Amino acid sequence: MKQWSTKDLTVVRPPAHGKPGEGIMRFSDRYSVFDYGVLADRIPGKGAASCAMAVRSFALFEKAGVRTHFLEQVADDAIRIQLLDIDTDGSKGPTGPGRTVPLQVIYRLALPRESSVHRRARQGTLDASTVPPYREAPWLATPMVEFTTKYEETDRFVSRAEAARVGAVSDSDLAELAGLAERVAEVLDEHCQDVGLTLVDGKAEFGYDGDRQPILIDHAGTPDENRFYFRGVPVCKELLRYLHPGLREVVQDLVARRVPREDWPVQPNLDPELVAAAAAVYAELAAVWNGAALTGLTTAIEDFKRTCGSDLGDRTGL
Repeated sequence: MKQWSTKDLTVVRPPAHGKPGEGIMRFSDRYSVFDYGVLADRIPGKGAASCAMAVRSFALFEKAGVRTHFLEQVADDAIRIQLLDIDTDGSKGPTGPGRTVPLQVIYRLALPRESSVHRRARQGTLDASTVPPYREAPWLATPMVEFTTKYEETDRFVSRAEAARVGAVSDSDLAELAGLAERVAEVLDEHCQDVGLTLVDGKAEFGYDGDRQPILIDHAGTPDENRFYFRGVPVCKELLRYLHPGLREVVQDLVARRVPREDWPVQPNLDPELVAAAAAVYAELAAVWNGAALTGLTTAIEDFKRTCGSDLGDRTGL
């Protein structure tokens, strides 16, 4: 079994000869923020909530013509998927059939205060030409699409030219993936409007099936992969980031000084009441995503704000 920061993968049948295999992806109650790695606490029910949202989202994508690796749900926290081969070091040549594209595709509909775009602009590491004009700040007139690495120790944003090289794909392949990411954003945005939420940004990952047709892999439409808001309050992993003030800067410093990950300082456990409040938000968010009324989510958010002692206003820009 392979373990990621928030998911576990069991190989049922390995991919071979350019053909996908099969695997079971299990969503755990673990969480990670700011590329730190797994934090000390578990958020009870987070895995099942994320799985429920992912399964609903896969159905939305397939209906919209975005093909995915999803096959079926096999438990309240697990799905069966087409399993693609990976190339973590670029040694396998151009990305062909049955392989993942070793990139993450970021899509942004808005640039709220917590968006990394603002920090990167201040640091001079952002290509300003990639930022579309505002429709009405912080909302963009058209989606902003960026690429990051996937198999490096810490993800980094790359230009389209470097993305094509890292992804081992052609410029036209890259343009196709960008277009698919925009379609993913469109589908999720429409569903958010239907259920009373707001989509700000998210990420998508892709691979190629046995005929080298692009498919959406991993998952999308969950609070780990997307920044959702409800009435100006983030209802996603941003809540968990809020509970670790200063950790982003700690990670940035450790990375800049090239401190080995095994030497990074251990983070303390959260207050149990905060963990329970976060768990309630995840559960109610999943219910809303699958058609429930907004009443439970409203209550969970108010409880979270009361427990952490903040209205979360400094985390928003919407």
